[in-house]
Amino acid sequence: MRLTPLLFAATFSALFPNSTLLAQETDTLPPTLSSEERDTWNGSVFRIEDSRSRVKIASVNLTVSDLKPVGDNLVGEYTIEVPLMKAKNDKGRIVLPLNRTMEELGSTGGVLRGQAISYKEGTTPNTIKCVIIPNQNQDIRLEITTDDRTLRFESRYEIIAGGEDS
Repeated sequence: MRLTPLLFAATFSALFPNSTLLAQETDTLPPTLSSEERDTWNGSVFRIEDSRSRVKIASVNLTVSDLKPVGDNLVGEYTIEVPLMKAKNDKGRIVLPLNRTMEELGSTGGVLRGQAISYKEGTTPNTIKCVIIPNQNQDIRLEITTDDRTLRFESRYEIIAGGEDS
């Protein structure tokens, strides 16, 4: 079932009453890009700086590898480290469906929604939301929703165009 922007906004607000829904999030986003739009990502990577958040008294560290285009997705790996609770550490793969060209994402930002898929056996994929804010600092807000809670991280990003040294 495909949600209309209005239905999506209402559903999102009902599920996450304490969250703010950005205007860009209600735009109709195509599930995939055309081959010409996909070509704008040729050889480019999306790089996110390491970040830290807190859950009660525990610090939570997030590291994300360069996200690279694979088919219709940006794909990379993540590591979550909880120094006070090693059992909560996690590693896995991030899969974010591409719905914007590299130029659009770099100039106007947007929201990418996908999955954080743990390498641990018996776990269900977590949802991940990346709100990309292209200002002077190139801010990004990451939300990873697990079975227990939503982890919120704020960081910076850069898009490394294909052919540039990384």
